[in-house]
Amino acid sequence: MTFSASDLWRFSSHTRTELNDVADQATLVIPLGSTEQHGHHLPVAVDAAIVTHLAERAVAQASVSAPIFLLPTLPFGFAQHHLPFGGTVSIHADTYVNLLTDICVGLSEQGFRRIIFLNGHGGNETPMRLVTDKILSQLKLDIHLSAASYWHVAERCFTNLNFPSALTPGHAGHFETSLMLAIAPELVKLERRPKDSSPMQPLAAPGLPGAYIRRPQLWEQSDGRTDDASMASAEIGAQLLPAMIDEIAAFILKFHKSTI
Repeated sequence: MTFSASDLWRFSSHTRTELNDVADQATLVIPLGSTEQHGHHLPVAVDAAIVTHLAERAVAQASVSAPIFLLPTLPFGFAQHHLPFGGTVSIHADTYVNLLTDICVGLSEQGFRRIIFLNGHGGNETPMRLVTDKILSQLKLDIHLSAASYWHVAERCFTNLNFPSALTPGHAGHFETSLMLAIAPELVKLERRPKDSSPMQPLAAPGLPGAYIRRPQLWEQSDGRTDDASMASAEIGAQLLPAMIDEIAAFILKFHKSTI
């Protein structure tokens, strides 16, 4: 089987025989998205759209050097905190953990031993990490499993941004709006972008150092956003995306090589 930067990096482009032949050599990348409200001016597909864009280009780049395959993006995630605003599809946390676990178990039974969850939604972080521990520590499967959110993998790309650190990636604000203006500008309705009186909503306010805290009604108090996206631009998005893709592709290859 020949690996190239064409659509051969898509898992779904191959026959069962082709995939069976490379299962023990391949690394699989599974993008985790969400379908949820993103304020007044962004489509509900933001998380899935961004992670799919990044994953497709990063896997195409990495697959030139190694057998890397991209599975279809999971468009739904754990997004209960967005339900009060509408426009949201959410999977309960325990259901989501079971879903990701079943996917990994099934792939492992077919001989795949390297899997990366590339996450695009903050609410998915805790469940996907639980899955990695469950697979390795509880089920004791002989596979290498990584849980990685794209904004952590590509964090170096954000050092020169003028956005406060709490707003990267934020939610429905400067950062996500900039990326969407570069990826799918026709879906962004800037005329509906709010004009806030302060730089950030309560949701983005610094918490207590070293602690993970959830406060009642914080999302509702913040209008489901971290900021008003006044500093967003297509130019920022177009500058960020190639650098982020390079970082993610490099991470995928490092992970793959670390398992050989």
